[in-house]
Amino acid sequence: MKNKGNKQKTKKKGSDNVFGCDLTEHLQDSAQDVPQVLQECAEFIERYGIVDGIYRLSGVTSNIQRLRQEFCSEVCPDLTKEVYLQDIHCVGSLCKLYFRELPNPLLTYELYSKFT
Repeated sequence: MKNKGNKQKTKKKGSDNVFGCDLTEHLQDSAQDVPQVLQECAEFIERYGIVDGIYRLSGVTSNIQRLRQEFCSEVCPDLTKEVYLQDIHCVGSLCKLYFRELPNPLLTYELYSKFT
């Protein structure tokens, strides 16, 4: 595997986008231990999402994008809205999207050889 330690994505200027930004910087800026998007989604999944394939099956794309926009607008969305309760897979999909868009993975490139 190539060393991609220098891979970086930039945040949109003028935006407090939580998606695609460096995790360490985001946590320092927000003074949180866990990003709010992950905290809220995990609590929702623990309460409502104990179903087969919660992370395997994808949610409806429009619901995922709506949730993403709500989290990016700094307003914590109401995950108990009927639209999200009917499509609980969109919350799991949003978590996967968050991790996928991190510029540096949680299991860092520097530690890749130790993991393999």
